[in-house]
Amino acid sequence: MLRTSIFSLVLLSLVAAGPVDDFESRVTEFKLANGLPVLVYADSSAPVVTVAVAYKVGSNYEPTGKTGLSHMLEHMTFQHSDIYKPGEFFRIIQANGGVNNGFTSGYYTAYFEVFSREKWELGMKIEASRMGRCVFLDSDFASEHQVVAEEQRLSENSPSSVFWTQLTAAALLAHPARNPTVGWADDVAHFTTDAVRDWYRHFYSPSNALLVVAGDIRPDEVRAKAEQYFGKYKAQPVSLPDFYNSEPKQVGERRMMVHKVVMQPSLAIAYHAPGIFDSAFFASVVAGGVLGQGRGSRLYQRLVVDSGLATSASAYAESERDPGLFWVSVTPKAETLIPRIERIVYAEIGRLGQEPITDRELQRVKNQVVADYIFSRDAIMWMAIILGNYQLTQGSWREFKLYPEKIGRVTAAEVQSFCRGFLTADNRTVGTLLPIAQEEK
Repeated sequence: MLRTSIFSLVLLSLVAAGPVDDFESRVTEFKLANGLPVLVYADSSAPVVTVAVAYKVGSNYEPTGKTGLSHMLEHMTFQHSDIYKPGEFFRIIQANGGVNNGFTSGYYTAYFEVFSREKWELGMKIEASRMGRCVFLDSDFASEHQVVAEEQRLSENSPSSVFWTQLTAAALLAHPARNPTVGWADDVAHFTTDAVRDWYRHFYSPSNALLVVAGDIRPDEVRAKAEQYFGKYKAQPVSLPDFYNSEPKQVGERRMMVHKVVMQPSLAIAYHAPGIFDSAFFASVVAGGVLGQGRGSRLYQRLVVDSGLATSASAYAESERDPGLFWVSVTPKAETLIPRIERIVYAEIGRLGQEPITDRELQRVKNQVVADYIFSRDAIMWMAIILGNYQLTQGSWREFKLYPEKIGRVTAAEVQSFCRGFLTADNRTVGTLLPIAQEEK
C-alpha cells in the first residue's frame, strides 16, 4: 500500500513538473546536405544501438487502385539490393547477432535494426543500401507478391479483421485512413513490379526520409557514418498531399453489421475525433482514459463489474495526426444484451459531458499517461521508433517530451466540452459483429 502511494506521488509530481529528467540533452539533431534529417538519442545504459530509417509514405498516400502498395514495397526492400541477394538479408542480420523489422503505417514506412555497440555500423550500411540500391526483378516480385496476397487473404478470413476494416471504412468517407494498410484485395491482386519500382523511386529519397540512431553511440560517430553511407544520394523533391481537413462533417448516425462464425459478439462505436493540432485533442485522450482505460474506468465498472453484461470494455482516441476516430469497444456476453449495453454507453458518455470529473478520477488518468510515458523509455529500440514517429507525424520529436505536460494541463471542463461536441449521436458509426452458426456460413 505504501509503495502504491509513493508511486502515485511521484507520478503526480511528474504531471505537474514534467518528465523525470530532461532527455532533450540526450538528443542531437542535424541534417545532411542532401536533405536527410538525422536524430541521435544517446543512451549508454546498455551496449546496443538501434538504427532506424523511415520514409514519409504510407497507406494514406496511395491513390484509388493502389491501396497496399507501400506495404508491398516494404516487403520487396528485404529481397534484393547491392549488398544482399534474395534470402540473404535475414541471414546477414542473424549472423551478426542483430534483430530487425519493418512496418507500414498510414503516414510512413519504417525499418530498424538493433546491433551490439561494435556492430552498429552494419545497420547504417544496410539502410543506406535499402534507400538507393534496391533491385526489383520480376522473379523476386512473383514470390513476394504471393506472400503479401496471402497476408491480405488471411486478414479477410479473420472475422475480427473484417469487422474493424469494414467499420473504419463506414466511419470515414473521405480520409484515406479508411483503407486498410495491407490494401483492398483487387488492388493487391493487380500489383506489378513496375508499380513497386516507380513507388520506390518516387518516395525513397533522403529528403523524404528520417534517420534515427539510438543507444550507446556518440553524435559525432553517427554524423560521420551518415555522411559516408547516406551522403552520396541526391535529394529528390517529394510533394505530399495534406488530408487534415478532408473528412466531411457527419450528419447522422450510421450503422453496420458483420455476420461471421465467432464465439462472442462485438460492439464498436466510432466517433469522429479531433486531430493533434486541435485544442480538443488532449481532452479526447483524457476522456478515453476516464471512460475505458483500465479496470477502474467507468465503462468497465458499469458493463463488466457491476452489471456483468460484458467481458471487456474500452475507450480510446486513435488520432495519430489528422482528425481520426474515438473508439468505444465492448465484448457483450450475448447478442441480446447489445441494446442494453448501448444505452449504458451513451448514458455514461452523457454523464461525462454534463458532470465534471472528480479531481481523483482526473488524476488517475493523468497518472496512467505518465506511467506509460516512463515505461516507453525503458527500451532503446522503442525510443528510436517513438522519436521518429513524433518527428514525422507531429513535426518535432520534442512533442514527445511535451505530451505528459499537455495531458497534465487538461481540465475537467475541457473533457466535458469534448464529450458534448464530439461524442454525439449524429457523429457516431455503430458496428456489431454477430455470430452465425457454422452451417449458415
